[in-house]
Amino acid sequence: MSDVPWPANIQAAQPRWSHRDPVEGAPWFPRGSPEEAAWATATKTARDRLRDMDADIARTAKVTSDPVVYRTQLFDLAAGRFTIWTERGLVAVSTENGCRDYERWLDRYVTNWLTYVAETCPNVNALDELKHRLRELAGRRGHQARHALGRTSASDLTWRRG
Repeated sequence: MSDVPWPANIQAAQPRWSHRDPVEGAPWFPRGSPEEAAWATATKTARDRLRDMDADIARTAKVTSDPVVYRTQLFDLAAGRFTIWTERGLVAVSTENGCRDYERWLDRYVTNWLTYVAETCPNVNALDELKHRLRELAGRRGHQARHALGRTSASDLTWRRG
């Protein structure tokens, strides 16, 4: 990808239990660019994975009044949606600045999820558990973004020398 950073005005949208895209202001890539095509492909993949996730939930979810089981299912849903959308975001990281912007976006997205769960499910306890889980997932995504930049740089150097 070329040097198209995550713009400062891109915000982490208010999460939803639905498939709402959590990147508001997108797409920001030039029309017809390889970046726009990669983003569109990654978005389609994310939406397909969300549909698969929903189908799996429909088969396996338990209707329950047990608060522990309910919380586990709820947190699995939030973490699953978070994982899918943050993976899609990796395609837009191609520079060090873009990586830092992506990490800031991840932090906002975690915060937005915690706020959303607290507002939509006020009787669910243990939000610290969800916070820990989402922050861990965000940390892994940030690490993946930094690692990918390092690998991309190394392969580019190898290719140019060869």
